[in-house]
This record gives sequence, C-alpha cells and structure tokens, in this order.
Amino acid sequence: MNGFDRAASRIVLGAIAPVSLMLAGWWGSFGLFGASPWIAPSALGGVAIGLALDLTVLGTWLGSLFAQRMPALIAVGIFYSAIIYGMFMGFPVMNLSVGIAGGYVVGRRAALVPGSRSRALHEARLVARVASLMLFVLCCGTAWLALGEATIATEVQSMLGLPFTPSAAEIQALIVVGGVGLVVTEYAATILAARWAASR
Repeated sequence: MNGFDRAASRIVLGAIAPVSLMLAGWWGSFGLFGASPWIAPSALGGVAIGLALDLTVLGTWLGSLFAQRMPALIAVGIFYSAIIYGMFMGFPVMNLSVGIAGGYVVGRRAALVPGSRSRALHEARLVARVASLMLFVLCCGTAWLALGEATIATEVQSMLGLPFTPSAAEIQALIVVGGVGLVVTEYAATILAARWAASR
C-alpha cells in the first residue's frame, strides 16, 4: 500500500466517527433544547469525542479500508452518500464521487491483496450497481422535492441562464434525462475507476 492509499484509508474511515457524533450532538441538542446556545458546543463535543476515538480505540481500524468486506464498504458508501447529498442540499451530481471512490477501493484491493484479481471485475460491477442504485434513489428524492417546489420553473431558468421560463413538461424531461444520465455515468465511471486502480 502506497502513501496515498494509507492516507485515503485514514481520511475516509477516520471521518466517520467525528462526523457522525457531530451530527448526533447537533440534532440531539436541537431535539432536546430547540434552537439554543447548546447546539454548537454539543456538535463540537461530538467532533472531539470522534477524534479521540480515532486516536485511541479506532486507530488500527483506520488503515483497513482496502481490507474491508463488501457489506462494510457498502455501508461506508451509504454513509458518505447521505453526507454529500445533505452538504449539497439535495443536488446529487457530487454523489458521483461515491461510486468512483468505491471503484478505486476495489480496484486497489485487487492489486494489493494476493489472489483477489480474479474477483476484481465482479466486485467492480457489484459496487457500480450499488452506487448507481443509491444515486437513483437520491435522484428520485431530488425530483420529488423539485416538482413540489412552486418556484421551480424560475429557479431552473435562473440556474441554466435560459431566455425563457421552462414549462412543467420541459422540467420533467430535464429531470428524467439528467437523472438517467447521472446514473449511467455513475456506473461507467465506477467500472473505469476500478480498472484504472487495479492496473496501478
């Protein structure tokens, strides 16, 4: 495993505990106390506890990304899909990175673990299908939210710089074409990432 792989493993796995506990502190405090001064300290406390766990009991585990079994990798992918989707406020384009990263992981594992090259293409296809399915679900969620937005036509016009206000049918067509395009791109990009990583 090279330096990049070691760093990637520690970053990807190391972010899970701090981010999870930050969100738990944020929303837990909000649920208990409402919009109060306790929200920020609770969130920062969650980050601190997560970092402490990374530096102690989780230290060895942080370097094991490329040795994880497929269910664990899928769970990591679901976690990051949810985080990225929330960070970009329901705009799913950046979720393409989850499948690409997953393809890289299984490709590198094929290159690093003896006897795993024969499973590389199978695992790459599995990761690509799972990543594409997750992106499809997120695209459906975005479509549902967008179509329920009263001002979606003017928002699309402004976002795309259109000289006209699109009709409901045009917006629906854009959503379908864009969603299908994203899902197909996710599948292909994941396979390509796996093949490239396996050849390094």
